[in-house]
Amino acid sequence: MASVSMLFATNYIVSKLGMHVFNPLTFAYVRVLVAAIILNTVLRERNAAPLAPGDGWPLVGFSILAVVINQSLFLAGLALTTAHAAAILITTVPIFALAAAIVLGRERPTATKISGIALSAAGAIVLVGGEGFSGTWKSLIGDLMIVGNSLAYALYLVFSKPAMARMSARRVIARMFAIASIVMLPIAAWPMFHEPWRAIPSGAWLSLAFVIAGPTIAAYLMNAWALKYAESSVVAAYTYLQPVFAVILAAMFLQESIRPIALLAGAMIVAGVYVSGRSAGGPPAGPPPARRQVA
Repeated sequence: MASVSMLFATNYIVSKLGMHVFNPLTFAYVRVLVAAIILNTVLRERNAAPLAPGDGWPLVGFSILAVVINQSLFLAGLALTTAHAAAILITTVPIFALAAAIVLGRERPTATKISGIALSAAGAIVLVGGEGFSGTWKSLIGDLMIVGNSLAYALYLVFSKPAMARMSARRVIARMFAIASIVMLPIAAWPMFHEPWRAIPSGAWLSLAFVIAGPTIAAYLMNAWALKYAESSVVAAYTYLQPVFAVILAAMFLQESIRPIALLAGAMIVAGVYVSGRSAGGPPAGPPPARRQVA
């Protein structure tokens, strides 16, 4: 999950650079389409047990939450706000995930888990207060899109955990991206039709290729595998590492300044992740896996 957080953190920087050229919806759709092709051909899992007849509609729901809504709102919001603001707002994922899991009876609200999430949330609030947003309507709309993206991804973490515990993570993720490539086509058709394809420089294509290989294919597969062996709120809690990585990378590549208050907030966030992780010593929630699957 720490590796996933690092990949997602680089996603803020590389995607923002790429969207200086690409329309956000074009960027999102090409990312999903190419990932779907690779996952269902080159990385296709050929020896996995077939999916059960009742798994079709849940996979459609997972795809809409984790890919269609998640990718569209994230990239559109990132284009309107700053990289560090987006990374900070993503830390609402564990809050949404824990609330949903408690409502559904999937997890118990232990004092240690709530304390860890509260500590990390406090660190995120310190970072928000210290860094601040630009205060424009454009950034506000972008921030709200990132919050919506966080809610969709949190619901995916909670709802998909029982399925991930018994199905092949690789096959599930491949199906999700295949479904999303169909669902997103009507949404992205108009901006893709008006995209100046011949004027796109090689650097923008390289940024898109990196986002597909790293924060998309590799990160999604690792995240799905982790859902087998940890509670969904703990998996989501590692999202708190993203602002730490993202602020450092933003300073290096986007010239965003790092202030001492950001370092303090980062320490609080990491401490909260550690405390939340200690509360997950028991078996993961949901049904046990039928057999060990390696993505």
